[in-house]
Parts: sequence; structure tokens; C-alpha cells
Amino acid sequence: MDKDLINKILHSTGYLPPRNDGEMLYFERIYSNVEVDKSFHVDVDSIVNGICRYNPATIKHIDGDIAAEDSRMAARNYESIPSDIIEKIKKQHNPHGD
Repeated sequence: MDKDLINKILHSTGYLPPRNDGEMLYFERIYSNVEVDKSFHVDVDSIVNGICRYNPATIKHIDGDIAAEDSRMAARNYESIPSDIIEKIKKQHNPHGD
């Protein structure tokens, strides 16, 4: 495949920033039907300056148990987790009590 064609595809589809009006128009046409959830905010300054950290506002419970996605994030950030949740996480990783 031609290197120029690969670059054009990458820039037109958003994997790299569009370089010209043609690539920008193609990008806009591809993503014109995408709905962006306005409740999420990306703090570009924190990412660029290396101080970005994910702190979940709440921990979601499903039928009295912690959700799998939340347990992965919770395991990295003990200070904002209730102690009963920490114990559930520990039991998941050590089910035999060794």
C-alpha cells in the first residue's frame, strides 16, 4: 500500500489530526452522526502536564456487589473507597484466604 495513501487515511479518520481542508471535510462527514456525551470533560492541560488522574465520583453497586469496571479503578485509589468494598476486592483476589 502506498505510504501517502496510508497517511491520508490516518489523517482523514482522526487517528492523526487532519492536515488540510479535504481531510477535515472527510473527517467531519465520517463523524457527523456521532453524538458526544456532554457530561464528560477532557482536561487537556492535565493530560499534557502529566497530572491527569481518574477519581470516580461514586462507586456503582449492582445487586449489592461492586461493578467489575469500578473494582479495577477502585483498586488503584483506596482513599475514596469504603472499607467493606476494599474487603470485597481483597476476597476476589484471595478467595481461599491464604
